[in-house]
Amino acid sequence: MNKSNNLSTIYLETLGCSKNQVDSDRIERFLLAQGFRSAPLEEAEIILLNTCGFIQAAVEESIERILELADHKDHQAKLLIMMGCLTQRYQDVLETELPEVDLFIGTGYLEELAEIIRRPDRRVYLDRRDAPETGKHFPLVSAPSYSYLKIAEGCDNFCSYCIIPQLRGPFRSRRIQSLVQEAEEVASQGIKEIILIAQDTARFGYDTGEGDLLDLLRALHEVEGVEWIRIQYLYPDTLDRSFFEQLAKLPKVVPYFDIPIQHASNTVLKRMNRHTSKEHLIEVMTSAREVLAEAVLRTSIIVGFPGETEAEFSELMDFVREHPFDRLGTFIYSDEEESASYQLPNKIAQDVKQERLERLMRLQEDISQDRLSRLVEQTIPVIIDVGGKQPVGRTRYDAPEVDGVVDITTDRPLKKGQIVPVRITQSSEHDLEGVVV
Repeated sequence: MNKSNNLSTIYLETLGCSKNQVDSDRIERFLLAQGFRSAPLEEAEIILLNTCGFIQAAVEESIERILELADHKDHQAKLLIMMGCLTQRYQDVLETELPEVDLFIGTGYLEELAEIIRRPDRRVYLDRRDAPETGKHFPLVSAPSYSYLKIAEGCDNFCSYCIIPQLRGPFRSRRIQSLVQEAEEVASQGIKEIILIAQDTARFGYDTGEGDLLDLLRALHEVEGVEWIRIQYLYPDTLDRSFFEQLAKLPKVVPYFDIPIQHASNTVLKRMNRHTSKEHLIEVMTSAREVLAEAVLRTSIIVGFPGETEAEFSELMDFVREHPFDRLGTFIYSDEEESASYQLPNKIAQDVKQERLERLMRLQEDISQDRLSRLVEQTIPVIIDVGGKQPVGRTRYDAPEVDGVVDITTDRPLKKGQIVPVRITQSSEHDLEGVVV
């Protein structure tokens, strides 16, 4: 392997979910602290692609993009590095099929990453391990209006459609002290919103016995400068009324709960190996809304799971109608060869899956429009994501990238990261408009 110790400029691109973005942010911050410099793609000597390999569409996107990036090796780029879930999933095949890629590196190599890039002694660094928590926290590359806080890695749920446990390993919680330290550093740079993410945030601490999610939230609640704490990917299995009662004592925790249910038919949930039931889902949703009057519920749902009958889909539609979610994302089932559900019979035709997705989304659009219309003429706090004279922000009831925005009218420029009172004047199926007061 040729040495690359004279290369110093990097271009890092990320595909996939917010958890991937957190990995990329940490990698970039570390490399900049080690003397590397960010550069546009056309000028970078080192190109890194953090891939997604969760479903086939993501696999195809990642392969297509790495081949596009490989073209830049004919110009300024000297080193092409592939990272992330796709690399982990297909490492044996990719090493042979992608000679254009110089290095395959796992995210567990953060501490050695600079040295690997400068003096690689092999082509593949993919043994699954955790990036060590050394207490080293590096300044943010830029100052967005929010910051993700990845509180755990891996997953123990083994849903039959999912391959994350194979890609990311067992669930491993980070230490509360380290997470608080990271939140303090983020807050010191003026960021007011932190967003907790993991494959299943509700299970934080179950593996360590050193404090659970509520203990973490209490500790983060004391961090000066943090005003909003948002929780995403709360699996419903372990949630109960007492959980929401404890959250009600923590006003910085926004009343926004991302609870992926995936389906509402007990027979489908069983085939999915989901450790819950329709009855429990109703209890969780009812508890959240009874305890926290402002509670906004988001979920994700899979349609077209193997064996899903019209009756089971109708049961799901009835559930969404009778127990509406404020925000809902729908996905067509993807048949992944390594997943347990790949072996299930009675696969659903693609046109049937598409038709069911469209029916569910039409229903959700009506629900969303109705629920957003209730905010018209209310004055609510909004965090600014895009500053200037035509600012765009979000309410406490909306997460970045997946939910709606507020288009704001103001007579003065607003700064990114500000939280300002906005009177809502208009609503649509997904977004709001308002005036600063």
